[in-house]
Amino acid sequence: AFFRVRLPPASHSPAVGAEAHRLRAPLWDWTRGGMVQRRVDALLCSREDAKSKVEAVVDGIQIQADQAQAAVEEGMNRILKLLQERKQALLVQVSDTAQRKAQSLQKQLAAIEAGTAKPAAPEDPDAAVDPNTFLLCTDEVLLFTSKLEELEGHIRSFGSVLESSTYASYSVARGPAVDEAMKKEVPSFVWVYANDLNQVQRKEGGETVAFNFSSPEDFEFSVEDMADGRYKVNVSPKAQGDFSLRIGLGPDGEEIMGSPFSLSVLPPPNYTKIGVDRLGGASMPWVSEPMCHPSGLCFDRTGRYVVIADQSNDRLQVFDASSSTPESICAFGRKGQKAGEFDTPGYVAIDREDRVFVSDILNHRIQVLSFNPKSKSLWPIRTFGGKGRGFGEFQFPRGLAFTENGNLIVCDHGNGRVQLFDMNNGFKFVKCLEAPEPLAPLDVALNRDGEILVSDQTNRIHVFDSQGLYSRSFGKKGTKDGMFNYPVSISVDDMNMLFVCDQGNRRMQILNAADGAFVHKWGGWKRQAEGEGGDEGEEGASPPASPEPPDPDAGDEWVGLHRPAGVAVNSQGQILVSDWKRHYIFKY
Repeated sequence: AFFRVRLPPASHSPAVGAEAHRLRAPLWDWTRGGMVQRRVDALLCSREDAKSKVEAVVDGIQIQADQAQAAVEEGMNRILKLLQERKQALLVQVSDTAQRKAQSLQKQLAAIEAGTAKPAAPEDPDAAVDPNTFLLCTDEVLLFTSKLEELEGHIRSFGSVLESSTYASYSVARGPAVDEAMKKEVPSFVWVYANDLNQVQRKEGGETVAFNFSSPEDFEFSVEDMADGRYKVNVSPKAQGDFSLRIGLGPDGEEIMGSPFSLSVLPPPNYTKIGVDRLGGASMPWVSEPMCHPSGLCFDRTGRYVVIADQSNDRLQVFDASSSTPESICAFGRKGQKAGEFDTPGYVAIDREDRVFVSDILNHRIQVLSFNPKSKSLWPIRTFGGKGRGFGEFQFPRGLAFTENGNLIVCDHGNGRVQLFDMNNGFKFVKCLEAPEPLAPLDVALNRDGEILVSDQTNRIHVFDSQGLYSRSFGKKGTKDGMFNYPVSISVDDMNMLFVCDQGNRRMQILNAADGAFVHKWGGWKRQAEGEGGDEGEEGASPPASPEPPDPDAGDEWVGLHRPAGVAVNSQGQILVSDWKRHYIFKY
């Protein structure tokens, strides 16, 4: 079964050239049952046929130029015709108005001379009416007005000459629906980016977007044309299992890069089991690699690799979360101020282009690196910021997150503000979030509605809408459920659950990211001497619920999670928490 969504049409130039240069097998036309030749293949050539190919393309360019010139003439002639028609309509309106006004005055004059005209009302309401004073029914005003400057601007910018069009084989799809596992009955989405021959995103919309689910009855979907080369596909799976999705662009439904995509739909998780049974191994660390005060951590877009800020070693470490015996596959960085060097790396965020953003706390800047999953390597791309109070400057930057429209959010902790930057425009400053009370932001995350959640040193979670306007806050200092003691790090999963590193209470909390309602908590506990009683543990920690007894050789009276500093959650349900004090990473 196949679905096609035809959005408002846009210009689509066909491939030029006498014949397609077939360096690879043509694609099966899954929309019509025939064969579809990739547009880009028509531009591929060898040394032997390069000359004939170039000549064919040049001939095609001339044909297209002739057609474009004819279209310009047609368009301009149509505008001139419309202007001429409007001119005639205005001239008739002027003549008719002048005649109507003159006739009205002549009619009133006749009434005055005949003594039947109504006198003018006196300006003083207490004065008597003068029967010999009349107010003419109209004046001589008859003017032509126009928004000429505005019209001139439209005329000067009317039309455009496009020299590129969409190439499906260079277009891509990114988003949790294709990069991660989905959950049954939980809405997800994927972005389709229409790119041109140079793999640059188009600036216009209107492409025909085609979809083919291997089991169409198990999915509901809708498409939004963002009119800037992006198409947001909202997907809601109705059944568990493994499926495939084909995505095509253009009138022939040519498949985009990476199509078909594998889709995985899992059952919703049981949050009440996290950290309290064998599923979590609550007292045993997941990573035994040497670390010193691990802090922020983040999964890549696939959910397989996790990048960890090894804070006091001034470096980043990368682990394969799918491995049963995790080992560092990449370690990058050292202490310093140059690009690729750190001074207390704090928080980590990874976008869908595998760019790794790190808050370099004591260097008062943000570092951007690229992660290559194939070579398992990191290398620096750029830095921005610096110590200061101006826009684009920071003091002890902390949490990071991305908005759906391409903004980077930075918790500028030392300056008591949250700054937004446009990643598509050289990280240009956009705005600061404003709340009714002073901010001391620690971390930031977005919920499924696009709202911005900011954890604050005042033990509150502040919520801003997708436009950055303050909406509400929840939480306060305490040890009860839904209360916090230094919520140092937060993360939202695909079920819209908010995970909070409640560091001062030595525990993790899960809340509903929409309304802040408490869902679950877990943490470590203090080992008790034999025969010693006690309650549920100190400072709000969970009771000893691990199926295994504490290790008598651990050399520490605390069992399990002690000082959570960072949390990351992937779509497979894996939860990683860094323990700053014990130098461990726990997996649940």
